[in-house]
Amino acid sequence: MLHGWYAHPIPYEMSIKEFFDKLIIGEISPDYDISVSPFETIDRIELSQTLVAGATTIQASPYCQIIESTKAFGLNIHYRLNISDMITSHLAPCQNALKILMQTQKKIFLPSPLQYKRLNNKQVLYNDIIEWIRQNGGVWSSIENANTQGKRFVSCSCDII
Repeated sequence: MLHGWYAHPIPYEMSIKEFFDKLIIGEISPDYDISVSPFETIDRIELSQTLVAGATTIQASPYCQIIESTKAFGLNIHYRLNISDMITSHLAPCQNALKILMQTQKKIFLPSPLQYKRLNNKQVLYNDIIEWIRQNGGVWSSIENANTQGKRFVSCSCDII
């Protein structure tokens, strides 16, 4: 098969899509780098006798067998790619979910910081996380939620860190 004036071996009968997938991951022709965005999908596949797709191209299903199809319609496979609309709709700028949840509240309710004469490192981290949440506008909806969910959230954050 040719890709950009490059012939690629076909080691065994496979589908046209399988050949494409193996080609872009480097399983076929590992020395030849083909960059395809993970968001690109095959829109259509055309087979032709010439390097340039034109009036003599035949459209093929991705599931056609590659050797059989290229023998019948031409050795040149033209993959027409597009960026999936479904994927691009999810490419909106990411937002911090915790910040969004906490910004919807009006009153400031936070877990109480630990107040011992001597704090160990984990307790200092616990207080630092509460202070970070306060400085970044984080709140819980009630004092009860702050003392239950909030404490659990801060404790779990400490354990993760």
